Amino acid sequence: MSQFIAIYELDGLNEQELRALYARIISDLRRVGQSAQDCPHISATLRNIEAALLRLQQRPKPRAPKAPGF
Repeated sequence: MSQFIAIYELDGLNEQELRALYARIISDLRRVGQSAQDCPHISATLRNIEAALLRLQQRPKPRAPKAPGF
């Protein structure tokens, strides 16, 4: 079963990695017949992953450089 993952441990992961981690944790829970509500540390980890995903989505997208004279 997964351990607690703090928000700072998720820094540097991209969206695909975060979503894969989230899915793996959910899969582990289903495999052992539990839910996130049964494990407070897992529930907190899932919330941390969701928060990290939200931060990535809110980060401003880099803009392409404009051509000279425009």
